[in-house]
Amino acid sequence: MTDISSLRIGFIGYGKTAQALAWNFNEVELNVVGASNESHSKINENTLPQGSSNFDSLSDLLDASNLVFLTCPDDSIASLCESLNWTESHMVIHCSGTLDSTTLSHAESQGAQTGIFHPLQTISHTLNPESYLGLFTNVTFGITSKHVEIIEILERMANLLDGSWVSLNDYDKTPYHIGAIMACGHVTTLLDLSSSLMTKAGLSKLESSEALRTIVTKTIDNYFMYGPISLTGPAARHDKDTVLNHINWLRENHPEILDTYTNLTRHSTQIVTRESETNYIPELEDK
Repeated sequence: MTDISSLRIGFIGYGKTAQALAWNFNEVELNVVGASNESHSKINENTLPQGSSNFDSLSDLLDASNLVFLTCPDDSIASLCESLNWTESHMVIHCSGTLDSTTLSHAESQGAQTGIFHPLQTISHTLNPESYLGLFTNVTFGITSKHVEIIEILERMANLLDGSWVSLNDYDKTPYHIGAIMACGHVTTLLDLSSSLMTKAGLSKLESSEALRTIVTKTIDNYFMYGPISLTGPAARHDKDTVLNHINWLRENHPEILDTYTNLTRHSTQIVTRESETNYIPELEDK
C-alpha cells in the first residue's frame, strides 16, 4: 500500500476545481508540489497554497510530481494527456463527472496508472482560495479506476477531506453525472425561471429571491427527510383546473417555458401515482 504522505501532487489546469482540491489537500498535510496551466499562462502565486509552486514548464511539473491531476476543461483532457510523456512512476487522475477512464488511455499505454476522482460538489470562483477550505466536508466523491492502488489512494483522500466515496464503472458515470447536473445546475436554471416569473407578478429581484429562499429551503429539507412523498402543488392534489390555468397563461405569455412546466408536471403526476400507497404526512403543508 502506497504511503499517502509520500505523494507529490501536481495539477495541470489550475482553475476552481484544482484550487479547491489543492487548498484542501494542503490543509490535511498532503504534499501539493505545485501547478501549471496547459496554456502556459501564469498562475497568480496568491492562489497557490503555502509551499506550492507555479511551474512554467509542464515537463518540470511531471518531473516533480508522482500524482498528477488533469483539471483542465473536459474537452481538453484527452489531448492534454496525449501531449505529455508519462512514466510508470506516474499516477494520472482527472476530475470530470462525465468522461470515462479511456480519456487517459495514452498515459496507461506509457505505463502510468490512471483514475477518476469526481467531487459531487458545486464549486464557484472566488478571489480568496482559502475560502475553499472545508468545501468537501460530507461531499461524495465518484471514484473510477482499474488499479487497486489508485482506488485505495483516492478513497483515503476522500476520507481525509471528511468526505465519502462511491465506486463507479465507466458505464455508470453517465447516469450518475446526469443526476448530479439535474440536482445542481438544473435547479439553478429552475430557480432563475421561477424568479423571472415572480418579477412578472411585480416582485423586485430582491423580493423574489427572499420569497423563493424560504420555500426552496423547506422543499429540500422535506425531500431529504420524507422522500418524494413530500411533493406538494397542484399535481400532488390532482388540481387539474390550476394546472390548465398555468398552461394557458404560459402559452400566452411565456411559451418558451411551457414544455419545461408540462414535462415537470407530468413527472410530478408519476410521483403521485408511484407514492399513492404511502401514508400521508400531516406535517407537510401544501403550496
